[in-house]
Amino acid sequence: MALPPVRPSAPFRIPFRIPFRIPFRWSGNRRRQLTAPLALALLVTACEKPAVSWVDAEAAATNFPSPLVYPPYVATDSTLEASSLYADFLLTQDLWREAGGTSLLEPTIVAMPEAKDSVENHATLPPVQTAPATLTSLGNGNAPADSMRCARSIRIVSAGARGQVAVWWSRGAGGRVRLAAAWRDSMVTASSDATAGATAGAVVGDPVAALSGAWRGPILVDSLDQGPGDAQAADRGAYGCARPAPSVVVDNKYGYVHVAYALTGPEGPGVFYAHQMDPRSQFEPPIAIIYGERMGDARVAVDGDVVAVVYEDPNSGLGRRKIGLAVSRTSGHLFEDRLTASGGISNARDPHVIVRGRAVVVGWSETAAASDAIFRLRRARVER
Repeated sequence: MALPPVRPSAPFRIPFRIPFRIPFRWSGNRRRQLTAPLALALLVTACEKPAVSWVDAEAAATNFPSPLVYPPYVATDSTLEASSLYADFLLTQDLWREAGGTSLLEPTIVAMPEAKDSVENHATLPPVQTAPATLTSLGNGNAPADSMRCARSIRIVSAGARGQVAVWWSRGAGGRVRLAAAWRDSMVTASSDATAGATAGAVVGDPVAALSGAWRGPILVDSLDQGPGDAQAADRGAYGCARPAPSVVVDNKYGYVHVAYALTGPEGPGVFYAHQMDPRSQFEPPIAIIYGERMGDARVAVDGDVVAVVYEDPNSGLGRRKIGLAVSRTSGHLFEDRLTASGGISNARDPHVIVRGRAVVVGWSETAAASDAIFRLRRARVER
């Protein structure tokens, strides 16, 4: 007898390895519903070894400066306009802080022997059908045009020969936000004739792609943020634009776009992940990494088939935040393990992550009363 499908609002957490992709039934624009094959998959794989394990028994303290201290972090203001000079200044500081945190992890991962290995994915991953992405021009400025963009929320990364991709929070009604994305195609040649313009990775003859330097979008990533909802919205870490920025990377092997973020969905606050396999299509339906009581920073890193999402655990208290790690060995189609990186004594914040081969390094800042922030590292190994 087939198992009844899980309702869309149920948390999707699979804490152990599943070496192949499970078919999903989709309803609406949110959570994937597991169908009957899941029962068999869980029985077969429940006793298998974890997909990722810690190399270090516990996190190691470093002498590295905390990115939260240099320069000091300024809390996000929901009323700040994205076009203001002050918003640009704070955004620049945010970007340098994120780049600095990742650079602190680089020497450690280079020294790991697992960084020279790779994860061979033999799983069969049937594609998820997605609708074509919108081709509306969002201008040819340094960032896609959106008058409702939240200040300090935009992140733009290179997609190699295909151009650039941007993600950002956009204001909605009632304190809600939407997560949007846009592509800026690299033009090999530019011509007034649309059929003569050739775009790397794009469709020849596309009237928008023929506009050299134009952003195309917005491509919706997630639209189910519930806004403040009640008087405890500030405790959950979100009110309108006062929320952590999304994290985005593009992998060099497949060219997929990977996004990690936190929002309060219909089923509650949580950390989510979504990816886009084709720049001309919509993002696949988001996956819930973990649900909890509040929101915090989440960042993503990728190397080939290995995708790592690091996050401030939404189930930990405000003064005792913990850092969590989720890992996928199937290019983000399925996250097999969730691990706790930090201890439970100090207040851990601002996580960073880097992936190289089978090596993963997580870093974060820990603060205690009347003391400077300490930057800690912990190494992990992705199993074959």
